[in-house]
Amino acid sequence: MKVRGWLPPLLWAGVILIGTSLPQDAVPLQTAGIDKILHFTIYTVFAFLLTRQISEDTGPWRAVFGAVLITAAFGAADEWHQRFIPGRSTEFADWMADVSGAVAGAVIYAIFRGRHRSRAVITE
Repeated sequence: MKVRGWLPPLLWAGVILIGTSLPQDAVPLQTAGIDKILHFTIYTVFAFLLTRQISEDTGPWRAVFGAVLITAAFGAADEWHQRFIPGRSTEFADWMADVSGAVAGAVIYAIFRGRHRSRAVITE
C-alpha cells in the first residue's frame, strides 16, 4: 500500500469539509439552483480518488464497494456536521446526491481501470 496515494482523497475530503463548514451567508447565491449537481460532482471526484487508491490493494469491484461505503459515511457525517453551521441544515436529498455521485465516481474508475488494463494486455 502506497501511503502517498492516500494524499489526493484526503486533500479532497479536506476541501469538502472546508466548503461545507462555511456559513450560508458566505456561500455564493449562484449555487442555490445547482446544489444537488454540486453535491453529485464533488462526491464523484471523492469516490473516484478513493476507488483508485483502494484498488491498489484489492480488485476494482471490491474497491468500488469500499469507496462507496466510505464516501456515503463521509457524506452522512458531513450532512450531520452542517447542522451546527450557521444558516446550514441537514438534507437527506443532499446525502442522496452525495451517494449517487459516489456510485458514479467509483464505477467510472473501475471501468476506466478495466479498459486500461485490457489495452495493456493486448499490447503485450
